[in-house]
Amino acid sequence: MNLAADLKLKHRHKKAEVVNDILENLHLNHRRNVTAEKLSGGERKRLSIALELVDNPNIFFLDEPTSGLDEVTAAQCIRMLREMAHEGRTIVCTIHQPSATIYNYFDSIYVLAKGHCVYQGSPKATIPFLRLARLDCPRHYSPSDYIIELVDAEEGHLVPTLSELTENGKLIYLATQSDYLEAPLESQQAVTTMFVEQPKRPFLPAFFAGSAASTDGTLIGGTSALLEQVKAFSRRLHTNRRGISGVRQFVVLMRVMLLRIMRARLALTIQFFHHLVCGLFFGMIFFKLGNQGSRMFDHLKFCIGAVLMIVYTQVMVPILSYPAEVKVVKKETFNRWYTLTPYYMALTVSRLPVQVFLNITFMAITYWMSGLPEQLWRFGIFVAVGLMISLVAEGMGLAIGATFSITNGSVVGPMIIAPLMGLAVYGFDFAPQITGGMQILMKFSYIRVGVVSLVLTVFGFQREELDCDDIYCHFSDPRVLLKFLDVEKVSMLHQFGLLAMLMLFFRVIMYLSLRKRCYT
Repeated sequence: MNLAADLKLKHRHKKAEVVNDILENLHLNHRRNVTAEKLSGGERKRLSIALELVDNPNIFFLDEPTSGLDEVTAAQCIRMLREMAHEGRTIVCTIHQPSATIYNYFDSIYVLAKGHCVYQGSPKATIPFLRLARLDCPRHYSPSDYIIELVDAEEGHLVPTLSELTENGKLIYLATQSDYLEAPLESQQAVTTMFVEQPKRPFLPAFFAGSAASTDGTLIGGTSALLEQVKAFSRRLHTNRRGISGVRQFVVLMRVMLLRIMRARLALTIQFFHHLVCGLFFGMIFFKLGNQGSRMFDHLKFCIGAVLMIVYTQVMVPILSYPAEVKVVKKETFNRWYTLTPYYMALTVSRLPVQVFLNITFMAITYWMSGLPEQLWRFGIFVAVGLMISLVAEGMGLAIGATFSITNGSVVGPMIIAPLMGLAVYGFDFAPQITGGMQILMKFSYIRVGVVSLVLTVFGFQREELDCDDIYCHFSDPRVLLKFLDVEKVSMLHQFGLLAMLMLFFRVIMYLSLRKRCYT
């Protein structure tokens, strides 16, 4: 409720008052300090209504607002909605098999059966309307239950008859007296034209003027009249838009996302132990091998393995978790809680602290246990490369999660990673013979770029000669290894630039996918 108030109320001093009033009216005040996941089904339904009541909307659509509620709570909910409607709002809701009490709270009823309108009008006019079709509702029977049973019985053979009486929704039936059991009926047009009636004009001039004309001339100029109505409605909506700035939306969403991350303690614990255990395993496998000149291929395996661990971790987690969040974002942006850009920025920034912490945990254990040079600046570059790879991989995972479902994303993710991984390990034993076209293609693999970056970090920057326990170690000089891999002239800044461009590419894809799913 505080989140809804922060995102919807322009004046913060009214926040507590509005929240208290809504919670008391919906009988949720005694549960105000309980998280939403611990609410019952009926309480969650009332909470979903309460969230939309914060900004006092003029038009309110509800899909089965009484589902999961007991009779007393359901009646209280509908009574509150009726009071809101009588205050000048337009409230439309679907409801199935309401009780007689709830049925009579409605001002207007529209009954659908098999795609046809079988009744439209006042609840008190339901029984007199049925009498027009020679159908008598039992005295102790709810009119809503009776009309539903009628249209469902015998494969709905009464649907055409009742639909004809309402002219398929074109007539509204009203009771002329308060006692609906004895009241006579009157009907009125349910659909009134908004088109301007004008005298008949010749067809051709109207056609060339761009107006749509009917045979009797009553709809001439109707297009412009409809356009004016739409413009007026749009102006009214624009006038009533909340003046919540994008910066404030970002701050609120950022706070909520950080709170959500901190509350997910089990997920954080699992991720921490995952990075910790993987770091320890890598450290034990390559323990004190970082300065051995005779273990060149082990050094390459170390760089490739570290990159693949980061990539798979950061790609698969968003693919499996983010599609569920996209559905929530779509609903909340549709309900105008916030716009997509502040949400996107808050999502990107809020994930950084945990990502930095987890990557430092893995990279620090791996670096120091493997016996790499005890140089703090080199370790800083090592961690920075790992963080950049994780940001690119996370962007790829979010892009896939925002575009596909969990099932499809679980297939697409590994399918994309496989060729990228193939390009990452291609040609290390014959690097100078790799063609120019393949060199360009490999730059699109952020896994390859990450591996090259780690190799440059570990063996570049004028590193001293490695230890050699054999008679002769061909790669004891790091410069020989870099030349053999054909990366001695590669700039670290160039590699960081490639990673940054790939990260930006995946983030843009994610944003465009989110925009398509939320605004279409």
